[in-house]
Amino acid sequence: MHICIGGDLDGEVVSSREKTFFEASVIDPSKTSTYNRQTYIVGENTYYFWLCAEVPYADTTKIANNYLAEKYKYLS
Repeated sequence: MHICIGGDLDGEVVSSREKTFFEASVIDPSKTSTYNRQTYIVGENTYYFWLCAEVPYADTTKIANNYLAEKYKYLS
């Protein structure tokens, strides 16, 4: 998925990053958020999200879980 959660790039898909973190300024110099890649494993599937480091982890994780719940709602 590689969806950014929170911060300057909220909701944008950023899949070209190879590291486990990046600063939004590499995409747009006017942006200041920092993102950490978080891996979620659901069954045999692996999903990646970029969680904004400036937003509480509990909040970003809840949003990521909502994305996954929505995706799996249509698969069941």
